Amino acid sequence: MNRSLMNIFFIWEGSISPDRLKILQDCVYSTRIFNTERPIYVVSNTLRQEQFDPLSNIQVIPWDSSFFEGLPVSSEIVEAYRTADPRTFSDFFRLVLLYQFGGSYIDTDDLCIRPITTVPNLICRSYDPHTSFYNKIVPEQCIPGIYRDGIDVRHYDHIPMFPRNDCWMNFTPKHELIRQMFTHPKFVQAPKHPISILGDMSFQALSLYTCMDNLSRLGELYNFGLSLMYVFEDFVAGCSEWDRGDHGGEMIDIWKSLPRVQEYPWGQYKCNARDALAFMARVTGKYPSLSHLWLHTKEAEPEWKLDIRLNTQKEEQYYVSTWIYTMIRHCIEEDKQNIRDGIARKRLGVVV
Repeated sequence: MNRSLMNIFFIWEGSISPDRLKILQDCVYSTRIFNTERPIYVVSNTLRQEQFDPLSNIQVIPWDSSFFEGLPVSSEIVEAYRTADPRTFSDFFRLVLLYQFGGSYIDTDDLCIRPITTVPNLICRSYDPHTSFYNKIVPEQCIPGIYRDGIDVRHYDHIPMFPRNDCWMNFTPKHELIRQMFTHPKFVQAPKHPISILGDMSFQALSLYTCMDNLSRLGELYNFGLSLMYVFEDFVAGCSEWDRGDHGGEMIDIWKSLPRVQEYPWGQYKCNARDALAFMARVTGKYPSLSHLWLHTKEAEPEWKLDIRLNTQKEEQYYVSTWIYTMIRHCIEEDKQNIRDGIARKRLGVVV
């Protein structure tokens, strides 16, 4: 793979609580253990290198005005985003990083569960129209379902899908689709008022419009992939009529097949480790590009702070996401210990 495509970027700006930092660190560390050959950068002017384990090979790099040089974006627009709130700045800055340097962008609340795909120029997709209505976009205006990726998903072709901006993978520098987003009329028409997820227009909507303009070039200019899984727990289960399961769908149908799921109020399902990991295996087997799980409630979820033993022989009941997060945390700790053991053996001159 081209070296620039190997880059992995995370972004953080602003203050951060200890619990939120732990979520961020675990998302970064998990991405490292499954992608050991890729350079990983946390781009931030507020986080510090010493906040990451020195054995993890994570690089914290500050950003400055040089990151925006040569963009097909006016200085007025750049300044509007540089001075915006951290969430709006991040929505813009992730595209800047991919355009300038190439590689992959991952949100700091996305937990890695297996290696990133090698599919080039991959745009993360939803299961369905999901929250497109936030931008006053109806399902008929979304990406036709015939373009979804996955194994045995053709009987969901009638359900449109929506681009997400959480996990974009393996972009080449100066990519034409991102250039089109930067020059799109909906992006440049109000330079002093950055588009925001809190307004009538978002970067996900901008992604949709740009992808639809280039739909005939899908597979050549860009690809869609289910790179991020989000599960129907807590507030996610009520985000839209699609998340409530009113219309079925590819992930809804898998979720509803979980053991005893009908015994729980929607959004509150809990199970043992065995059933949760079987669910993950089924989903990852169905979607080749799937590499991350959205930690939707971030530091607000009490279960994710518990010290849980991953025992598939017991019947302890937790959220599906809790069991997956528990498994990955164990992988992170095991990886750190293996690195320490390797260093110790090297110091002692032990050959394995």
